[in-house]
Amino acid sequence: MTKQQILALQSIGKGIIESANLHSTGAPGGVIYSALMSHGATFNQFQQIMSTLVRHGFLSHDDDSSTYHATEAGLQWAKKV
Repeated sequence: MTKQQILALQSIGKGIIESANLHSTGAPGGVIYSALMSHGATFNQFQQIMSTLVRHGFLSHDDDSSTYHATEAGLQWAKKV
């Protein structure tokens, strides 16, 4: 992976974390997917990005409402990027 690709993924992750923190209800997964899709991302890429952010503790996922919420760790990481 090139430095440019790493920076792009960091930027995407930061944007997702920030969007998941805009409202107490979190960010709907469909809206995040739609935003990524409009930039050429596939559903598989969306799933990989979101599962990575959840696995690293940057987001939590509410399966019942299909929303994502930023965690404190995610917000701290987003400030560094």
